[in-house]
Amino acid sequence: MTAAPSLPEIKIDARASADEARAFLERDRLMAAYALADIDQPEIEGARWWIARRDGDIAAVVMIVEGLPFRPCFATGASDGLAAIFREAIREPRVLLATPPRSRGAIEMTYRFERVDHMRRMNVHVNRFRPHINQDVRRLGADDLDAVIDLYGHASRTYFTPERLRREIYFGVYQADILVAGAGTHVRSTKSGIAAVGNVLTRLAYRGRGMARSCTSAVTETALEQHRDVVLNVREDNAPAISVYERLGYQTHGLFIEGPAVRRPGWERLFGSLKEKK
Repeated sequence: MTAAPSLPEIKIDARASADEARAFLERDRLMAAYALADIDQPEIEGARWWIARRDGDIAAVVMIVEGLPFRPCFATGASDGLAAIFREAIREPRVLLATPPRSRGAIEMTYRFERVDHMRRMNVHVNRFRPHINQDVRRLGADDLDAVIDLYGHASRTYFTPERLRREIYFGVYQADILVAGAGTHVRSTKSGIAAVGNVLTRLAYRGRGMARSCTSAVTETALEQHRDVVLNVREDNAPAISVYERLGYQTHGLFIEGPAVRRPGWERLFGSLKEKK
């Protein structure tokens, strides 16, 4: 009986160019939206990426944003390539990991999810967008920093900065002098023509009045003036939010999982490796 030929060895490249990584990520640009935006401006958030190659061809890409304390991480590609990158290259003790569900097994050989959220990636483009604003929304900027931090909580102080509010697209609703609702872009890139909407929040006492939808609509409309595609994330079980986004013209592009993940101790990784070989 002839043994099946083995696949070429996976090799990790920590110095691959942004163009190479971008070309691979563009294969599913909507799912890789955050990574594409970060790779186009690595100096802003401190993005770093690793590529797994098989016989010279790219098999997988992992990106970590080292400039943010919660270490966002996006991983996509072949399972053996992802397993090799996380095993041999990634050393962060904890990351906030987003990846297609099919990749979970390969990644969890080295990292263990503390929690798994099942998410939808939704997207809209200008031909499908249906704006809906029934509130007095206004563009937020650096002068609104204190109000923004008050809305999102003081733990957001390290995330929201004057530069972020100048760079990104944020809209909000004020009641008197209080910011009661807001939404904005997490990241965006004119080079890749893509923007990611998020941080959609309304204070509890003001919910049910269409403020979140108005803010999301305003952010989306402004983003579509500068970017070809706009995406957002929503939990699969958040039916009311999904309905709001669908009424604005968003459609589900695909599913992914997201959650904090910690690097397994050495004995766990060894045990997992031995189980894999059996």
